[in-house]
Amino acid sequence: MKSAKSSRLREIASEVGSKGYLARAQERAARRKSPWNLLDLPVGLASMGLVWWASVHAIWAARNLFIPHHAIPFSFVFHSQHTGLAPIVFFVAPLIAVIPVGLLVSNCIVWCIPSYRRASDREAKGVWHASFSDAQRDLSLMALCISCPALIASFVAALVISV
Repeated sequence: MKSAKSSRLREIASEVGSKGYLARAQERAARRKSPWNLLDLPVGLASMGLVWWASVHAIWAARNLFIPHHAIPFSFVFHSQHTGLAPIVFFVAPLIAVIPVGLLVSNCIVWCIPSYRRASDREAKGVWHASFSDAQRDLSLMALCISCPALIASFVAALVISV
């Protein structure tokens, strides 16, 4: 299992790092001609927004559980005069973390639409890492590599914040 993830990560890194990546990415994007693809952007952005909101609230709840003698309602964070690096990291790190997680959720949502699924399957035939399962696997790997450190940084920043 671990070797499969590391080989997948090496495979993706070699694709992104090799010469001509942008041309190949544009070629892959050009095959997507179905009007159903217009759903990707609004559903993806909405999913990322909801996941960000949920993760910030969950991190703050975990912070209050971790230090209950300094528990502060989440709404007070917005009204605080506390400035510095900690509030910025607390709110911005989850923005980075939610990209792969929000896209995972978005893919699941649009995949539930049969017409979208059929159009996506047609466009993905014979294209490297374009199938639903490959995309979900790649996004899951990105979530592990990007989201976990970013959420840990946000939690540490939340511990430092005192309103």
